[in-house]
Amino acid sequence: MAKYDVTSELAETIRTVRIQNHVTAKSVANHIGKSKSYISKLEKGEIKSIQEEELTTIFRFILGNDEGNQDFMNNKLEKLLDTLDKRYSKDEINEQLWFYNYDTVMRRIPIPETLIDDINSRIQLQQISIQDICDRINANEDIYPDVKNADKYPFNEWLAFVKNHQEKFRFIKMMVSNSEIEKILTKQQTSCNYVTLLSLVYYLLKIERNTGEKEDDNLMREACDYLNNYKFFSLTEKYKLKKQAKSKAELDDLMSSFDKENSRLLYEIVTTFKLFSDVDIAKTNKNLKVFVNNLKWDSSFMMALISTSFCDLNSMSFTVKKQMLTEIQAIIQKYKEIPDSQKQLEVYE
Repeated sequence: MAKYDVTSELAETIRTVRIQNHVTAKSVANHIGKSKSYISKLEKGEIKSIQEEELTTIFRFILGNDEGNQDFMNNKLEKLLDTLDKRYSKDEINEQLWFYNYDTVMRRIPIPETLIDDINSRIQLQQISIQDICDRINANEDIYPDVKNADKYPFNEWLAFVKNHQEKFRFIKMMVSNSEIEKILTKQQTSCNYVTLLSLVYYLLKIERNTGEKEDDNLMREACDYLNNYKFFSLTEKYKLKKQAKSKAELDDLMSSFDKENSRLLYEIVTTFKLFSDVDIAKTNKNLKVFVNNLKWDSSFMMALISTSFCDLNSMSFTVKKQMLTEIQAIIQKYKEIPDSQKQLEVYE
């Protein structure tokens, strides 16, 4: 498990998002099993380092997303970037290893099929195998030898190389499996982290250009731009492009097909609720309050519930639907009556 230095930027970010979300230091301390003074020291930068798991737990709790790490990465991480961007420069943000690991290693991103189609075409043109590309990635040929050959540095984690108590550079030792790359290229795996595809594209470009083992910043920039072109963004890349956009059309162009579908579906949901509001706004508000409270109770459970395909039941009379609702309400009443000690025996995925 990764361990991060508590930079002044990290300490201030924890404090800022906690205050913004009206969360007390005492409640954070209780949640992670530490004292209030520990949180106070953490927010002042007096705690020197923090385990990744503890930091993630703190942010998930503060941001109201305590259901799962990937849910946090997908839905709340951008809020942290907003907070960082308002206070710090691009270079200062890039120096935050904790955020860079969240953004490029831990966060999973949907992979556009057109991106995979193009990568496969280029691989076939070069007549190389999955084994060939994995060998190049795992050789970490661009990395400083003292880092590459040292067992103390873990794989797939951004780290700082420190010499004589001074940070010299940042690096990541990659290790990918043939099976993962094969699943990505055959579209069996439809999402992955940013560094995996970035490494794949970067070394594919090196093979195409027949370059040596020397690190090539221009080629790395080209690999990033290539992924950007297919709307496969890290948050920091997407944020940079948003700032450079000069019109709404340019902003819209940054949206991936997944973003566009998400916007369309959200629009359909809001439109449907508006229709109900036009008929009986008081009743709709009452129902929506219950829905919002359910989301606050357990957002992951509610997402699982609304993904239940009731539409597969096809044609049903009003009477049968009413009977089904009655049975669902009876099930809820049954579980309400279960003792609290039994309700908390297990945690569902």
